[in-house]
Amino acid sequence: MAARRDRRAFLKLAVVTSGLTVAGLYGSDFMQMANASVNSMKLQSISNIDSMNSDWQIPHLLRRAGFGASPDELLFYQNLGISGALDRLLNFESIDTSNLPTEPDITMELEKKPTLGEVNNLVWWWVNRMINTPRPLEEKMALFWHNHFATAIYKVRSPFLMFKQNELLRSKGMANFRDLLMGVSEDPAMLIWLDGARNRKGIANENYGREIMEVFTIGVGNYTEDDVKAAARAFTGYQIDKAGNSYFNPKLHDDGTKSFLGQTGNLGMEDVVSTLASHPATARNISRELFTFLAYDQPSSEILDKLQNVYMSTDGNIKAVVEAILKSDEFWSENAHLNQVKGPVDFVVSALRSLGATVNPNSVVYTLRVMGQLPFNPPSVFGWPSGTAWISTSTMLDRYNFPLLIDPTTATSLENRQTVDEVSKVLFPEGLPSDVLQTIQQSTDSLVNSSEKLRNIIRLTMASPFYNLN
Repeated sequence: MAARRDRRAFLKLAVVTSGLTVAGLYGSDFMQMANASVNSMKLQSISNIDSMNSDWQIPHLLRRAGFGASPDELLFYQNLGISGALDRLLNFESIDTSNLPTEPDITMELEKKPTLGEVNNLVWWWVNRMINTPRPLEEKMALFWHNHFATAIYKVRSPFLMFKQNELLRSKGMANFRDLLMGVSEDPAMLIWLDGARNRKGIANENYGREIMEVFTIGVGNYTEDDVKAAARAFTGYQIDKAGNSYFNPKLHDDGTKSFLGQTGNLGMEDVVSTLASHPATARNISRELFTFLAYDQPSSEILDKLQNVYMSTDGNIKAVVEAILKSDEFWSENAHLNQVKGPVDFVVSALRSLGATVNPNSVVYTLRVMGQLPFNPPSVFGWPSGTAWISTSTMLDRYNFPLLIDPTTATSLENRQTVDEVSKVLFPEGLPSDVLQTIQQSTDSLVNSSEKLRNIIRLTMASPFYNLN
């Protein structure tokens, strides 16, 4: 399976980068720990899922449908059982979020040139929500859609508009795909990102008309160049006012006859969006992307057939597809467990959420920037890479350095936890194998200061393949 190959590829890279990049800086502990982890992972990867400790299930669910959990949060979900945990994660609308900041510290209006400080404040606002939200799946889905409808501030150049788009993705991220796609299509940030605001009658800009099909819905091979031209004409007339709101200007709209995917008439944005949202190819592509995000890569045709049917039978209900994935046998299989490489956002947010530690916001933003996954700034319309693309000599060094920014004395989850096993379980609840624990213990024994001991355990646990895999 592709998932197993991804795990093996990561393990090989982890050993190489641990040895060549970090051992010279921190000593041989990383190399010993990585090798111990690899040997243990090999044993685990060939064991039957039924023989695994049952305690793996809720941590697995919370990593995939969220960003891990503190020990108290983990215990809360374990007491609910799998069925109860799924119900709470999926049906989060009634859960109070008044503890979260509703707006970032930015200028809530259009700016010609945003400051770096405002961009950092915007990024931290969302990262802070991921760390502290009582609705983890809501934020995880917002992250999924941010990558799917990848829009970057380097072109939009407005923290305010990026914030508004983020709110849209959060509010509609588990609703009907047609409504989400319509919202994104007329979203001011997207109108700038893919030149929709420059799309006018007589001088149609085909950028969004192409990307909505190639990247966002039906995919290459399911449309023609004539469909691209027709979609572009249908999308003409959308503008952005001085307050940062989009509006439709009929004077700039091409109201002529158009033919799009077999439909002919005076088609507008709603017609094109509805046609694409209800297309079987869209149902299959969205199902594939959601399954890959939540479970593992390259799902079988049988799995996709089931999910596509859920999408089509519910008129594109995103929540129904997500629920079908999270309740599927495949999600709870060995192929899904510890078979995704954590992206930088998952790596950082999971640690801070699990530990309950405070850290300098600017340091977090800087870390995500150098790791290559700065929220609100994906590299292109295709979003960020995934899997072992996150692992290289330089990025592994950044991962090993991040725990040094965490003050373990602020970690509320570490209260009354001192041993290697106790501390490492905060970050990896299933428990590290004995040989890995022994390697971390040997490294920690040479330290005297209790804070240094905690930081060392955190550092080496986060360096292990176990933590770096979801």
